[in-house]
Amino acid sequence: MKKREVLLLTAAIGLMLTACGDTKDDADPAPGSTSGSTTQGEAQTGSSSTAGDTAQGESQPTENLPASQEYVSSDGAYKVILLEGLTQTDMPIQAGVTMMSLEGGTDRTGFSGIALGSAKSNVPGSTDDIATLDDYADYITDMILDGSGVTVSWETADAPSAEGAEQCIAREGVARSGASKGQAYGYYVESADGYYSVVLIGNDGDVEEAKQIISLEILDGVSTQQGTKDFINSMTAVLDSVNGANAREIYKTLADMGGAESQLEMLASQARQSLSSSWGVENAETLIEMADWLINEGHNLDALQLLGECGGTSESSRDAFDTKLKGMNLDEGTYISLLAAYDAWSAYGDGAIAAWDLSRVGTIMGFGYVSGYCTYEEALDKMLEAAEKAQTLFNSWEDFNKSYLYGYSYWAEESLNDSESSAAERAELVSSMESQANGPFAVDWNMELQKDW
Repeated sequence: MKKREVLLLTAAIGLMLTACGDTKDDADPAPGSTSGSTTQGEAQTGSSSTAGDTAQGESQPTENLPASQEYVSSDGAYKVILLEGLTQTDMPIQAGVTMMSLEGGTDRTGFSGIALGSAKSNVPGSTDDIATLDDYADYITDMILDGSGVTVSWETADAPSAEGAEQCIAREGVARSGASKGQAYGYYVESADGYYSVVLIGNDGDVEEAKQIISLEILDGVSTQQGTKDFINSMTAVLDSVNGANAREIYKTLADMGGAESQLEMLASQARQSLSSSWGVENAETLIEMADWLINEGHNLDALQLLGECGGTSESSRDAFDTKLKGMNLDEGTYISLLAAYDAWSAYGDGAIAAWDLSRVGTIMGFGYVSGYCTYEEALDKMLEAAEKAQTLFNSWEDFNKSYLYGYSYWAEESLNDSESSAAERAELVSSMESQANGPFAVDWNMELQKDW
């Protein structure tokens, strides 16, 4: 593994372990799994600035500043100005979130930077404990440095302003790795609905030069994510956000970048464990069987059959069906599931909660690729089948997401109207993603899907 890639690989591995480790409510065909937590870092709070503050280094004569260059995130959400000539590598973390690596190469040996931006509701790996920009800075720093062998004693620093930001903070410190010593700098930005970060590590001279010119601008451009693979990634966007990452895309990038075999095997082992414990998938054959079940039958068929057995498909109104259910002496979970099934059937007929099943084809096929049960292309091929089926059943992302939420309510036996339930939390996450201008559901629902990999 090349030394210059260590920060990107470490951050990605941390996210992969989140996605492939102890599963939350993601892949389990039966209710009952629980969510994990993320330990925050111990970095000190940096000084803050607002969009109107004076940018760091602004008073210096332009001719004395290092040569700079713009680096635009592949999703078109933001751009960073840093030292000229850095090598940019983009890693898709999940739909709507791309991590950007900026490396110095031979010209600036050892200089390494990570840039990341996301909606507040879609921070990769963790959202529950992030309530402020300081929390976000703690989390991002911990995610990037944990396991890298690099330690930093952080102190507050002056923060440049950022166009479109509500608050900016910065931290700096001495970076140590064994006997080696350098400098670290972190810059964190909060907008009305998003968080952004740039973390740099390198020798003192390079980091000092970078600090003179660093800036970040939040962009309003249209997302460049409009291909078939982007459509597929959008189908799994909600679950990827809950899990913290798109395991398939991160593992592919790690493998392409030459990640250590021991690290890749650790991730594969985690994915195999997830498939086995949550889905009963143990090999390539059972993986495809499960994917085909989700596409052709799934919980959707179970819900329709149960609804029919209880007379739901013959009732003329929801109120009438509700009255019937209340007279059947059902437990609360079954009652909630049947009402969700009725609402889904009323809205989408035989499609009912099919989006819940189809969205998770991407999850298990992604884990299947990481596990070694299928190739990257085979995973995408099966996910394309699910995407084509989704387009025949639903007319928009709005319809797909409503079916998905009805399915979650049916599966979890939780009402979407219960503000304290995980179903309501899931609905809130969907609503937030739908409102993002460059979010996962900005992809054209009616695009012509084709195998372009």
